[in-house]
Amino acid sequence: MKHSLVIQPSNYTPNVNFDTSGTLSLKGRSLMLDAITFYEPLINWLIDLTIPSIHFTIELDYFNTSSSKKLLEMLNIIDCNNKIKEFIVYWGFEPDDEEILIKGQILEERLKNARFSFKELAGV
Repeated sequence: MKHSLVIQPSNYTPNVNFDTSGTLSLKGRSLMLDAITFYEPLINWLIDLTIPSIHFTIELDYFNTSSSKKLLEMLNIIDCNNKIKEFIVYWGFEPDDEEILIKGQILEERLKNARFSFKELAGV
């Protein structure tokens, strides 16, 4: 059986909480130089999911280009998994951060099955 995946945040990496119940979250900042090394365990965790429902909260106040590519890769893995019947992404953004909102909208356009719910974060 798959175990939950939890990674504590740093100044350059987000807090990761991937629970076997299907509740996933990435929160904080993602601006590491080596995004491949950081995101590889997350991608491997997602590859064999058999959970029918995924609720993925993404609240990143900043992420660099290499993190963006890995984020899209993770979302695509979930989006293309036929065993997952419900895939909801809760995309959090600060009220004055239109750039993060637009990045979420671009990701939404690239996915077929994910439903995005955009929410302004209060007091972040």
